[in-house]
Amino acid sequence: MGRLIEEIRREIKAENKRQEEDEKYIKDKKGIEELLIELRQRSGLSRVELLEKLDNSNLSEKDIKKWEIGLKYPDLDMIYKLSEIYRVPSTEFVTAKNNSYEKGLAGINKKIIRWFVYTLNVSFYVGVVLTILIYIFTFIFALWFFVTVASQVKRP
Repeated sequence: MGRLIEEIRREIKAENKRQEEDEKYIKDKKGIEELLIELRQRSGLSRVELLEKLDNSNLSEKDIKKWEIGLKYPDLDMIYKLSEIYRVPSTEFVTAKNNSYEKGLAGINKKIIRWFVYTLNVSFYVGVVLTILIYIFTFIFALWFFVTVASQVKRP
């Protein structure tokens, strides 16, 4: 019985270690947002200059900013054009896009923060603080609402 318990403990430890390594590997992968910012800065292009090189009348500077913040991702046609501009294989863009999905960048909290960053044109840190403040105010309002409703309920 003691051997069985010891073997189970070892298996649990090994599984936990594998999960930690997988999480670290996913965190170390570069998302498409980071890749786009890095490539644009390395090439010395502004968003407007990149827009001109993409030569697409359906795109705006805001679209490029959304890609870099992670609110929106470029489609395959844009990925192909970006790979030609930056001289990087398109598979690297696709892999980075998949990495973004794996990292869970589509989570609701990060989406809210990104929208603050995009709409208010503030830093990511300010977006985090604003999100926390909204959560606190929402909690206080909900608490006040329930206390008010509970005090108005007639008890038999």
